[in-house]
Amino acid sequence: MNCRYVFFDFDGTIADSSEGVIESIAYAYKAFNKPLPDYETIKCFFGPPLIASFMKYAGVDERTGEEMTEKYRELYTDNAMYRIKLYDGLERLLKNLSDDGIKIAIASSKPTMFFEKLLTYLNIKQYFDAVCGAESDEKSTSKTDIILSACNHLGVEDKNEVIMVGDRKYDILGAKGAGVKSIGVLYGYGERSELEEAGADFFAETTDEVYKIIKNL
Repeated sequence: MNCRYVFFDFDGTIADSSEGVIESIAYAYKAFNKPLPDYETIKCFFGPPLIASFMKYAGVDERTGEEMTEKYRELYTDNAMYRIKLYDGLERLLKNLSDDGIKIAIASSKPTMFFEKLLTYLNIKQYFDAVCGAESDEKSTSKTDIILSACNHLGVEDKNEVIMVGDRKYDILGAKGAGVKSIGVLYGYGERSELEEAGADFFAETTDEVYKIIKNL
C-alpha cells in the first residue's frame, strides 16, 4: 500500500448532518424574512463556506451573510448539530485504516471549533491524528489551504502518499490545488457528474469501496 495519509471531508463524507444543517438554514432564513429555497438549492450549502452560500442563494451582501451565519449557528451550536449520524461502515473504515498504520485527518470547511464535540458525540475522535477545519469566519480559508494545513500537521513529505476523500467538487478541486489524489464518494451530497467534472481520481459508492481503493493504491 502506497497510501500513508487519508484526509476526509466531514459533512456528506463522514456523517450525514443534513437534518440539523437544513433546520439551521431555515432558522436563519426565517430570522431575516427570506423565503426558504427548495431542497436542491439547500443542498448547495453543503461544501462551501456558509457566508458565501447565504450571499449567493439568499441574495444578500457580505455583512448580512455574516449575520445569517451567526443566526444559523445560534440554533446549530446549541441543538441541531447533534442531529447527525455516521454513514454505514464509516467507523469500520476508520478502524481498518488506523489498524493499517495510516494517518487520518479531517480536512473540512466546517469551522474547527465544532469538531471536539462532534467527534466525541460520534465516538470516533480516537481515529484522527489531525483535525483541520476553517477559521471561525469561514472566509479566509480555502479547501486547498485546509488540505495543505493537514499535510503540515502530519509532516507529509511526499504528497503521492496522500489521498483526499470527499463528496463535493470543493473537496476534489481542493485536492488538485494541494497536489494530492482524491476519491469522490457517491453516498454523500454530491452527484457523480459534479465529481467527474471536478476531476476526481477515483469514485466510491460505499465506505467499503473507499477502503478497497486505498488498499490498492
